[in-house]
Amino acid sequence: MLDDRHDETELRVPVPDQRSRVNCMALDRLLGTWQITMKHRAVTTPIIGQQRYERVLDDAYVLLDWTYEHPDFPDALALLSEVEMHYFDVRRVTRVFTLEWNADGWSTVHLDPTFSQRYTARFEEPGSIVTDGEYSDDGGMTWHHDFTMNSLRKDRP
Repeated sequence: MLDDRHDETELRVPVPDQRSRVNCMALDRLLGTWQITMKHRAVTTPIIGQQRYERVLDDAYVLLDWTYEHPDFPDALALLSEVEMHYFDVRRVTRVFTLEWNADGWSTVHLDPTFSQRYTARFEEPGSIVTDGEYSDDGGMTWHHDFTMNSLRKDRP
């Protein structure tokens, strides 16, 4: 029985469309722990780290927790939905990225007047991801190579 504070539309759960299901399955491909090796434009030696993806909040989101073994690269957390990534790091930097998925992987973009970022990640073979990142200091008008990262799966939940 409904009371005056609710109408029937509030009780309906939307049925996910096909794109939503594909995005959800793509997020699930990330679950587990990944060993990362990044070649960054500002550093001559490879940066080693780890990323851990896990479902949280009744599987509504994926939490990404990553660490680097280099003092100049901040440890961070991110909360991923099917369409956005909310990023937080130890410097108290926060950014929101849009996410787009396809059969090969995903791309992200964060546009800001002074520092923008975007990257494309591709599932190469089972247990391997290659990510290419770019940055812009003019609001996304021009882009420059930032990093290349290789991720190898360590474990799966």
